Amino acid sequence: MILKHSIKYLYLAPLLFVAAACINSKSGASADLQPLYRQLDAEIDSSAKYENIKEDRIIRLKKEYDLTTDGIRRTAIIDSLIHEFAAYNADSTLYYISFNLRRDDARNQPGEFTRLMIKRLDQYAHAGFFADALAVKNSIPKDSLSSDSLLEEYYSACSALYQYLSEYTNEHETFDEYNRQRTLYSDSLTQVVKPGSFNHLVYVMSEKARNGHHREAIEGLQSHLKDYSSGSREYSILASTLAYIYKTSGNPDEYKRHLLLSAISDVQGAVKENMSFREAAMVMLDEGEVERAHRYLKKSIADANFYSAMMRNAQSSIMLPVIDDAYTEHRNTLTMRLRIMVAICCALLVGLACTVFFILKQLRRRKEANEKIRLANDELSHLSAQLQDMNKALETRNSQLAEINRTQEEYAGLFMEFCSSAILTLQRYQQSLRVSAAQGGNRAALLKKLESSEISDQLLTDFYDRFDEAILSIYPDFADKFNALLNPGEEVQLKSRELLNTELRLFALIRIGIEDSAKIAQFLRCSKTTVYTYRSKMRKRARRPDDFEQEVKKIR
Repeated sequence: MILKHSIKYLYLAPLLFVAAACINSKSGASADLQPLYRQLDAEIDSSAKYENIKEDRIIRLKKEYDLTTDGIRRTAIIDSLIHEFAAYNADSTLYYISFNLRRDDARNQPGEFTRLMIKRLDQYAHAGFFADALAVKNSIPKDSLSSDSLLEEYYSACSALYQYLSEYTNEHETFDEYNRQRTLYSDSLTQVVKPGSFNHLVYVMSEKARNGHHREAIEGLQSHLKDYSSGSREYSILASTLAYIYKTSGNPDEYKRHLLLSAISDVQGAVKENMSFREAAMVMLDEGEVERAHRYLKKSIADANFYSAMMRNAQSSIMLPVIDDAYTEHRNTLTMRLRIMVAICCALLVGLACTVFFILKQLRRRKEANEKIRLANDELSHLSAQLQDMNKALETRNSQLAEINRTQEEYAGLFMEFCSSAILTLQRYQQSLRVSAAQGGNRAALLKKLESSEISDQLLTDFYDRFDEAILSIYPDFADKFNALLNPGEEVQLKSRELLNTELRLFALIRIGIEDSAKIAQFLRCSKTTVYTYRSKMRKRARRPDDFEQEVKKIR
């Protein structure tokens, strides 16, 4: 007993150490957010799949452009390409904007030139080319903003431009000026944006949050988040905006949740212009998830490089040394823990050697116990042999009973064949009398009597009744079990007071071993063709046609 407890605690020690090491290495991330973290990791692994889907759409649009000669349709296709590249690759987006600006079909459409210039302004702002964005902004004639839709796009792009400028600057006074400009354009946007539109939802609710009305802003955005599917740009923006509002309102769990939802949507939509991964990396670093922080930051930098976003790249690069240092420290900590565990394992080997010594000592005691067990096993073997003898006796008895049943079935078959033969002999005798009467004597009276089949018919009826009774005495449920082999609705229906009919008698003969169609035809007083027909039709009605007659032979 002492040895048993010693071994148990000896092996429990390293497990406790490993568990403690795992607990120490775990992050402070909320348990209910772990499924979202795992989903985001899985989506990152599948990011190539989503990018291939987007590339396929782009290829189809390019092919459609080459096959189309209509100018208006070509303009629409270029607009679709601009939309596909907008958050995917800044260089390609700017290329197609410039391409459409050079096309007469696009320039000649009312307001199209101004709309494309606004898109160029917005794209420069997202890519971090602020000087170019300001130059484009100043080049757009105010009188060309002739509709509310153009004003909405213009104010939205300018608001985003000054928002990015305020994030990028390090000077307090410059930040205040950029923030003032952003507020002005946001206020102007709220005057022209259509109520219920996406821009109205984002900008109005964002301003409410900035003014301290967090709950109203959250309720407004949450009620519309479900209207968009994950992977769409709208879903990503709404989730990101909600994350920002939850962060500023002091709700860290919901901030992380919606930040992860935005990042997942960015991956599913192949969005390269994002800040969700940079923010997620910071969250992971704060919670001690250094490996995830390193992975998310690498994803952020890779996306920024692919998109050609100078601002996002610069923001992510500032964090890179911090996360790299934390990642290195994390790796060093794991290495140290590994060394400690190796040392503990060595100590365990020494303990194991001591344990082996005690085990050998216990083996002597167990040898005596094993001898007692062997004697008990011998006694059990003797009892088992007796049980085997009893089983053999039972098997012999069962074989005898089976033989008796078989004999009964054979006798019944012989009896039936004999009766059938007797009836046939009687009919032949009757035929011979008919011939004799025809040759002399009072032939008319004799022939009249002999023409009657009353005797043979009665004998045949009695014979079939006896046969039916014999079959049902051996197999009481023959008709029910036979019908169970047929498809529903195909069962044999017996008339009132009828024990068996011709079909059942045919297969009763097969059950008792008479399978030859000629013998069956002789028994049933029909032709072999009729017997074949009965057997064929019944097989078609069976649940398992190929095994039907074999199953009939197994009826008990």
